[in-house]
Amino acid sequence: MSSQYWKYPRSNLALAQQWLRRVGAPLPFILEEVNKRMVARAQIMRPVEGGVVHQGWLHPATLSEVKSLFVGRPFTVFAPRAIELPVASVDRAAASFLAKLWPGRSAAPKASHATALVVNGPLPLVDASQAMVWSPLWLHCVEDPGQQLAEWLRVLKPEGGVFFSCFGPDTAKELQGVALSLGEDFPDFADMHDIGDLMGKQGFSDPVMEMEKLTLTYTTPEKLLADWRALVGNPLQQRQKGLCAPVRYSEALIYLEGLRNPDTGRIPLTLELVYGHAWKVKRMAKTDIATVKVSDIKGRKGSK
Repeated sequence: MSSQYWKYPRSNLALAQQWLRRVGAPLPFILEEVNKRMVARAQIMRPVEGGVVHQGWLHPATLSEVKSLFVGRPFTVFAPRAIELPVASVDRAAASFLAKLWPGRSAAPKASHATALVVNGPLPLVDASQAMVWSPLWLHCVEDPGQQLAEWLRVLKPEGGVFFSCFGPDTAKELQGVALSLGEDFPDFADMHDIGDLMGKQGFSDPVMEMEKLTLTYTTPEKLLADWRALVGNPLQQRQKGLCAPVRYSEALIYLEGLRNPDTGRIPLTLELVYGHAWKVKRMAKTDIATVKVSDIKGRKGSK
């Protein structure tokens, strides 16, 4: 796949720059909620033995619950910049347990860091070395989701799996209207069936896709826009700075005010959340033995 997978192509550079602005900010409610829902859904997944890769919309505050799913497994985090990660509660518990087994051993777990990696860049991991890839709210932002999926498949062991979430096409339809009224582009989001087809093309087996819709409501349009900027922003290659201009920003606020529900007095923001998982199939080794049906074997001439 190329970046033209999207109607409005993304910019990996913009994605990285915007992530750098957000990673030190308070955890967005939706990112926290999506991680919780992914953890709940992933309880049934039993990947093969091996390490876990986290490559997604990383906020350090979300890692503790995710790591609790994969206790005892090597856990590697990739992000646009190498940031220090907080010690998860599961790591503290493990360190405390080891200290009780071996008195005098320090109970303080070591701090870890995310590994810096260019967005859509190749993972610095050998082929077929990982058991699981975990990716919240990421595929809809990258320039080339096909390349991202192919790279995940490459590093997974046979029977290893990927579990991810992303936004679907009805996400922020209210802001799509704002962009249209201002004559600006707005990110398009892929349908879950299209993402499933893309996974199949890259070589994943039997992708399972699930969708749910959430509606957030706000008392002010300013708060709605601030939340959207904190979660997604504008990763488009041809993005404009329209809403940075006071006049354009005022026009956006007026449009959103027109969406206020007269019964509740609140302004809606729709989120279509897509969850997907799939496995890397174990390929059968090729042999030099040919199989022929008995019915296809004809007798020699003259035989009775």
